Amino acid sequence: MRNAIGLAFAIAAAALVGADNHSGLAQEQAKMKLAPPQVFQPPFPYSLGIVAQGKRTVYVAGQVALNDKGELVGKDDPEAQARQVFANMKAVLAAAGAKMDDVVKITMIIKNGADFPKIGGVRKDFFREPYPASTAFIAPLLNPDWLVEVEAVAVVD
Repeated sequence: MRNAIGLAFAIAAAALVGADNHSGLAQEQAKMKLAPPQVFQPPFPYSLGIVAQGKRTVYVAGQVALNDKGELVGKDDPEAQARQVFANMKAVLAAAGAKMDDVVKITMIIKNGADFPKIGGVRKDFFREPYPASTAFIAPLLNPDWLVEVEAVAVVD
């Protein structure tokens, strides 16, 4: 059963990649945005879904705004914290031979929902189209001074 599901996914992914030639995406592209017209696309830097092809998957644990000395960067500043979070993510990915462009999924935990637009603005500085699929939660974090935590999944050739 698992092989049949995997084969069905591979066929569907190949069909989606092949069917998207009219939008300018090349068939050999490793990452393709899914944006069906019947699903609303909010004006945020993320994709509703991603089809990714590669040889390795890299899982990045939740990153917070701590610098290389373990010091908090940007107390009470969601933009500064987000910048440090994504810089940390970039460094972890680089250690695996991956780049931010290889990220296909992120999960963000944000302490205060009002900070979402500021954090999203910083996210645009680190990602480009096709943006990763993304989920965000509003929740307390382990340290009350942390404003955002982000984990990621990347697919690398």
